[in-house]
Amino acid sequence: MVESHEATIQWSGTASIAQRILAAANRPHCEAFSQEEDEGTLVSVVVRHSNLQELRDIVDALLVDLSDIEESN
Repeated sequence: MVESHEATIQWSGTASIAQRILAAANRPHCEAFSQEEDEGTLVSVVVRHSNLQELRDIVDALLVDLSDIEESN
């Protein structure tokens, strides 16, 4: 059996920022989708990798990008 690791990041806010987050999550090992809600848009990013350290590296890089997106608004 192959080892598999998964992390999920969820964010909610305006549709314009959601589009930027979806674009930032467009990278290997990431699956991103959005859902409209009463209060705005919910974005979920699922990161999967067979190597735990690689998963952590991907998540860390993604979180840095998401932080930059939020700070720029």
